[in-house]
Amino acid sequence: MLFFVKVRLDTGKMVDLGKKLQAGEIPTHPVSTYCLKDDPAVGLNIWEAEDRADFDRVFAPHKDYYSEILEVTPVILPQESMKILMKQLV
Repeated sequence: MLFFVKVRLDTGKMVDLGKKLQAGEIPTHPVSTYCLKDDPAVGLNIWEAEDRADFDRVFAPHKDYYSEILEVTPVILPQESMKILMKQLV
């Protein structure tokens, strides 16, 4: 299952987060990560997990490094979307 996650990084904790990620102390699960050009503290991620409970578990160690969790939304691939939309047309 995929989740779109939008967060605001706590820049005061950024160095600590980087060190822990590099040392493998905090596992990382995002499939992709981007940041807003006009607000680089805002990260846009796609995370992969088995379900929402699994997402909450793997995301938990990261929460301390965000000043805001702006959005967590389940998403699907375009191919899945197309199948759903085609069934609605029938």
